[in-house]
Order: sequence, then structure tokens, then C-alpha cells
Amino acid sequence: MTSPTVARPSPAGVGASRRGSPWARLPAAWRRRLVLVGLLGLALLPILYVIERSAPGRLNIVYWDEFDTALRLAVKLHEGQGTGAFLQDLFAINNEHRMVTSRLLFAVLYWTTGTLDFGVLGAIGVGSLIALVVLLAATAGSAARAVRLTVLLALLLFQLEHYENFLWSGASIDHFTVVFLLGAAVVALARGGPAGLAAAGIAGTAATYTLAHGLIIWPLGALLLFLTPGRRGLLPWLALSVVVVGTYFTGFKVNPAQSFVTFGPEGVLRILHYWLSILGAVPALDSASWAPWLGGGLLAGLGYGAARGGLRRERIAVFLALGLIGAAGIIAVGRAAESGGQVFSRYYVLSGTAWALAVFAALERHTHPRRPWQVLAPLLPSLIAFNVSANREFADETDSWIECRNLAVLAYKQHGVDGRGNFRLHPHPNRVSTPLLRQAEQLGVYRMGSICLPEPLPPGAREVGTLQYYIDDLSVNDLALTVRGWAAAPGRAAVRGGVHLVLRSAQSTHVYSAVPTTRPDVAQALQQPKWVDAGFHFARRLDRLPAGEYHLGFLIDDGSRPEFTLSAHRVVIDGPRSRVLPATPTPGAAAPAR
Repeated sequence: MTSPTVARPSPAGVGASRRGSPWARLPAAWRRRLVLVGLLGLALLPILYVIERSAPGRLNIVYWDEFDTALRLAVKLHEGQGTGAFLQDLFAINNEHRMVTSRLLFAVLYWTTGTLDFGVLGAIGVGSLIALVVLLAATAGSAARAVRLTVLLALLLFQLEHYENFLWSGASIDHFTVVFLLGAAVVALARGGPAGLAAAGIAGTAATYTLAHGLIIWPLGALLLFLTPGRRGLLPWLALSVVVVGTYFTGFKVNPAQSFVTFGPEGVLRILHYWLSILGAVPALDSASWAPWLGGGLLAGLGYGAARGGLRRERIAVFLALGLIGAAGIIAVGRAAESGGQVFSRYYVLSGTAWALAVFAALERHTHPRRPWQVLAPLLPSLIAFNVSANREFADETDSWIECRNLAVLAYKQHGVDGRGNFRLHPHPNRVSTPLLRQAEQLGVYRMGSICLPEPLPPGAREVGTLQYYIDDLSVNDLALTVRGWAAAPGRAAVRGGVHLVLRSAQSTHVYSAVPTTRPDVAQALQQPKWVDAGFHFARRLDRLPAGEYHLGFLIDDGSRPEFTLSAHRVVIDGPRSRVLPATPTPGAAAPAR
């Protein structure tokens, strides 16, 4: 016999309130769709932020390794390099890497456009990281799984710890691309079938010939196929791996300038420490002491998950994470001594992607299909806080990288040779960068891109006499106009990049961006701590400036109210007859900061 059911009254108004809320009145399917859209919007925010924040770095500027890997190749192709010599350059070893994939891209870009644009190359590199996120999300299964994985990848990969890859095409075109190719190979192998095996072979070969740690795909793929029922495709995969790895090491030479650890107990420990530091780099937030411990935590967590069925349930996520861990090990063997123990920003993509995949695998193990957000929701505040903290922690490194690179460009534009300033475009300016840049420009293959760009006068900009400024250097030579100093508006904080150069004549007004520089000397001398970003450096070739006689001025555009002041300094832009005219002090000028 059953007892009668007694209805228990709910607290007054609570049930009615919930039933009457707009959210509760929506059908369950619509609520799920809105949550999906909201989470996708959350994932899109860090992607858009980092792309916009790193845009000043992705300019048409050749820098460091790009001289040898890209510009020299384009010059040789322009001069009619033969097929045999081209193939030799294509497969040449550079610091233990065979960068065939990127060199082919350089060649295709030259063949189709007649030049090289390093801004385009940087965009392709960043695009490969976005392609990785899209690929992994598309193969995740359900829409909810895809969104959960996208959120994790976006918050861990699209932040400024990875600044070197986002800013410099020489890093992104290799270090982002090799991770995408590894991901494509693992996805293709996990999907199975002859087409999947063929696609994995192509992607794996491309990864191998992008960077040396792409070699990890061959043992990783063999393990994946070995654990596949029937082990279909294992023998063809092993045969292909013998061919690809064998050709990679044919004629292989180690760069004698590179330093390697001495193998032995101490050397092995040094490699192990560097390997764990790479793996723990992203969550450690630049803490060298915490990184190896967190790297060990990644290994332990992923190992536990794999042992509890992760290799079967989350084949793509777990196997790709294992591949990235192995790739970090290859880097550790080759760079533990060369790096001095420092984990460079370009290696962080391995850590960030591996952590996102490991967390995803753990998340999916404890997520119920009927409650798709129950486990993710408590993690979101921590993930968002991490992303914001990483952006703040590495903002100075990001700005410093851009500033140093841009100052090297300005010195080259001012003097026509590399290495005259405090920073260089290439470690060997007299032997490599200067003659190669001159040759490329004479042939019409490449001309150094501008970084002080013309801009419209902002709407509502007004001329005032209250701006403070000081000119440290104003000079004109046969090549360029150079202006260096600082400018700020009293009562307002200086904003990085807020100072612009103004050239005004009787007929026209021209505005140009300037390279922002930090000026702690100004902030200290004038007791204005908010003026530390008031510095600027301008250099632009004379043939890129309009002819005429101009008053020199400064525009402050910090997002609030644009204001400009004209100084008494005058310049004449007239080709080889360009010169600086005498000037008299004006009310806006300030004493030099000492």
C-alpha cells in the first residue's frame, strides 16, 4: 500500500518567479542555442583582442631569420636560380631544421606577386592557429563538445604569452603552422580509412619539413594505428615514416655554432628540467620556479586520463596532446643548453595547446550530456582570469618587442645601413642584412615597409598651445627626415602610440604615426609618472614625404580629444636639397629631461 502524495508548498513567490522569468519561458532548445552563442562569443573575444593587439607587429618588415630563409631565396629566384639549386636551397638545413613548407610558401608568394610581404606571411601564420581551433572544434563531435573545446583553446592560446608568434611572421609561419599540421595529421589518422591515412601522410610530411619537432608525428601515428582495432594502415605508415625520416637525416649536419648539453646524468637532468619548463610555461605565467612543477602536473594528469580510457574516448585530444609533449621533448634536447634555461615565447604554443586538450579530455570525462555546462561553468571565471592575467603580465614584453624591432627599422631608414642604432634587423648587419636589403631593393624584389604611416587628421582635432614637448633630434640627410623626442598633454596620461607627427604648410596638413618609446626619464624629471609613454621616434624616407616647406608639430590622439601644437621648427622637403630651417623657442616647448 502506498501513502498518499502530499504537495509541499514552496516558498512564496519563488516558483512563480522562476516560471515567470523570460529565460524560463524560453523553450529548452532555444536556451541551449543561446548558451552556445554566448560561449562562442566569449571564445571570440580573446581571439579578436590578440589579433588587434598584435597588429602593429605584423608589418611588411624583414627581421632576423627571415633574411636567410625568405629574402635571400626571393633574390635568388629573381636572378634566375636553376631548378637544382632551388631544390638544394629548399631542403637546406637551418639550425637542425629543414623548413621546406615555409620556403615553398615564400617561393609561391614571390612567383605570384613578384615580391614578399611579411605582413601577409604573419597573417598566414596566425591563420594556421585559427585553422587548428576550427579543425579541432569541427571534429569534436556534438556542438556542445565543440564549443567547450573552442572556449578552452581560445582562452589558453589567444593571449600575449604567445607574443613572439603573433608579432613575428618568422615565428608564426613555423611554430603555429607545425602545430596545425600535427593536429591535421592526428585528426586524419583518428578518422581512419585510406583517405585519412593519405591526408595524415601529407600533413605529417609537411610537419616534418616545417620544424624538426614535427618528426614526432611518426612514432605518435604508429602508436595511434597500433591501438586501432585491426591495426589497419600501420604497415604503410611505418614504410612512409622510414622514407620521410630517412630523407630528413640524409646529409644532416648540426650547426657548429649551436651549443648542446653533454649527455650524462647532469645533462639528462638539464634536458628534463627544460622539457618540463616548456610544458608548464603557459600556466606558470612567467614563473621559472613553477613551470617545471606544472609541466610535471600536465604529464601526471594526462597520463592518468590516458590510463583511464582517455586514449579510447578522446583519441584526437589525447594523442595530439601526447604529440605536443613529445615535440617539446625534441626541443628540449636541442635547445636546453642554447636557451640558457629560458623558455622562449615561440615554444609556448606547445604548452598552451597541450593544456587545453588535457583539460578538455578531463572535462568530457565528468560532463553529463544532459548537463553540458555543469562542469565547465565553475571553471570559466578561473580561465577568464588567467587570460586577463597573461595579457597583463606579457604586455610589456609585447610592447618591448615591437619597439625594439621598429627602432631597428627607423635606424635603417635614417642611415641606409643596418646596425647604426641600438637595435639591429639582423645579428650580422654588414655581412647579411645591409647588402641583401640593397640588392633586393635594386632588383625590385623587396623594399622595407614603412612603420611611420600617413594618417588623416582626426575629426574635431583642434590646435592648442598647451601641449608640452621636447625634440631630442631633428635631422635631414640624403635619405630621410628623422624626429625624436616626447610630447604630452598636461593633466592627461600619455598613451602608448598617442603621439603623431604633424607637417603643416600654407596649402596642406599631413599627419604621420610615430614609433612609441618609453621615457621614464621624462616621467621622473618632470614628476609626471603618467608620462612614461610620451616618447616617440619618427623616420621616413624623403621620397615618401610630400615636397614643400612645413612647420613641424605634434598631435596627441589618446582616444579622448585630439589636440595638436605647431612648433617653430621648420623643414624643407625637396629631395637632395631637403634641410632643417632655423627655429625659435615656442610656449609649448619644454626643457630637456635629464
